[in-house]
Amino acid sequence: MSSGFEYVQHPRRALPPPIPERKGPAAAFLPGTFHPINPKNIAASHDQVLLSGWGKFVRWLLVLLSILVIIIGINLILDGVYGFGTFSTTQMYQVAKDPLIGVLIGILATALVQSSTTTTTLTVTAVGTGIVSVPVAIPIILGANIGTTITAMLVAFSYVGERREFKRAFTVAAMHVWFNVLVILVLFVVELLFHPFRTISGAIATEITLQTGGSLPTSDVMTKIFDPPTQLLGMNGLIGSIGNPSISAIVCLVVGTIFILLAVRAMSSQIRTITAATVTSIMDKVINPENSPKATILSNFWSFILGVLFTLMVTASSVTVASMQPVAVSGVVKQKPLLGVILGANVGTTVTAMFATFAIVSDQGEFAIQAALIHLIVNFTGALLVLCIPQLANVIIHLAEKTANLTARSYSITLATIVTAYVLVPSAVLMIYFFI
Repeated sequence: MSSGFEYVQHPRRALPPPIPERKGPAAAFLPGTFHPINPKNIAASHDQVLLSGWGKFVRWLLVLLSILVIIIGINLILDGVYGFGTFSTTQMYQVAKDPLIGVLIGILATALVQSSTTTTTLTVTAVGTGIVSVPVAIPIILGANIGTTITAMLVAFSYVGERREFKRAFTVAAMHVWFNVLVILVLFVVELLFHPFRTISGAIATEITLQTGGSLPTSDVMTKIFDPPTQLLGMNGLIGSIGNPSISAIVCLVVGTIFILLAVRAMSSQIRTITAATVTSIMDKVINPENSPKATILSNFWSFILGVLFTLMVTASSVTVASMQPVAVSGVVKQKPLLGVILGANVGTTVTAMFATFAIVSDQGEFAIQAALIHLIVNFTGALLVLCIPQLANVIIHLAEKTANLTARSYSITLATIVTAYVLVPSAVLMIYFFI
């Protein structure tokens, strides 16, 4: 190429358009993968995105724009709720008043949108509007924890054809599954019986709002910045011009939800691209057995911290877990450090929902904080139990390895089982619940 740049592209992806002449790498900041030197062919498991300074700058702008869109989406949902009426909107979530149904809603919604962050953010926002109570939100949030595990299992199918690699990749995904299933099974029962997480989170949320005069500390700022675009788009603006208040309110709810869903995915994608090469290098250094030859408590701890930090950067636990699969396939890292990263990922993914609470300016903000805190406390408690009880970690790893051995026998049966468990069964149960 006359520009001296070539793309380094994943072999299974279609090549992007060539870089225009005399434009240099800046013209390719959105496709993103290029290198100033003609490279050798990069294996799929080591594919990384190398960006120019201009490429990173543009992507950070897209991240900032995504954050703004998320907050506008939250405000549109609030606007729609107020226009719809409390009684009507309350009926929307009455179907989730049964805890088991709430869990299934969380699993199905997250499996379909491929993002627990989106599900929990929307649920926390619903709590902030007053249409969902904290007890109703808890099962949905916990169900989202299980639903997000489908992503890494689907990613494992990129190793189809190499059964040894597939088993190693699927073991990582299965560790994510078994950790979440066991944690939710135990802690959900504890919560139903004794309500410890609701009590602790409620006390913290109350203290936060008391310290800030009964409202969230960001309420004034958020109102000044985001009230104008909300007025322009919402019930008093473009959407309100529809004429029918009920239809306008529904449109507000739908548009706000779409804004959040698209913005979360866009933000995760851009941050993942920005940090890909750097984070992979950090992972290799922190959890490489040369630095921690045995899966000691210290190596598990650092792996946990790495999982938290990486997930904070990419805003998606499923991305962190999927990123561990090539590491597992290489066979140079033991299972316990990988499990430590997965535990950290589950804690790191709670931050976006916490962030969403600061965009809520209604008098229900305290309950939104409480719902987000429950997500954090449950995930942190589960991670702490596994980190402190080696036998529990061994059980999760053993179950994951057995699961991977079974799945490697038949790819088609495995895929059918995943779709059935995450989509078909929850859908069928919900349909029966609605119509009977």
